[in-house]
Amino acid sequence: MEYFRLQQNKDFVNAPVIPNVEQPIDRRYVTPEEAHRIAELTVCRLANEKDPDFIDLLDRQLFLVSESLQATFQLYVPRLIWRRVLLISSVASRQTVYWLPIFKAVDCLAEESIQTPDKTAVKKLVLKQAAICNYPLFRVAHKLETIIVARLDAAESILRRDFRGIKLQRVELV
Repeated sequence: MEYFRLQQNKDFVNAPVIPNVEQPIDRRYVTPEEAHRIAELTVCRLANEKDPDFIDLLDRQLFLVSESLQATFQLYVPRLIWRRVLLISSVASRQTVYWLPIFKAVDCLAEESIQTPDKTAVKKLVLKQAAICNYPLFRVAHKLETIIVARLDAAESILRRDFRGIKLQRVELV
């Protein structure tokens, strides 16, 4: 089976930027066991100086998805825990709802993966196929980086829809 990493397309340079996102949402609590510590709705004001481009996937600070991408995720992981994040742009006089998916972490990062020297990010993602258990969408266990991976059928489903700002990168398996 083939797997693909879901990432924000960096070509969209004016994607929403949330200042001090750690204050309302502590990354340590983005787990099924600790999700009750995150509010059902979090309101965040954006730091963008220009009209933000509300793309369907954000991963710079938190992994957030649009309502339409959330519906696609629900098709593959119906019992996934979600928290709503309302992004408010004063510049654009607009507010948009995003969703924070709370996946159980899968310990499948292979030793062949290449990380930055300080281990804050993965430069080349290699996964242990035996640990994946055929999950359609999952989060790779990593201390500092949120890595979401989609099985081929889920990735194709995402590509068939008219989403903006999503980059899929094939993942190597061992």
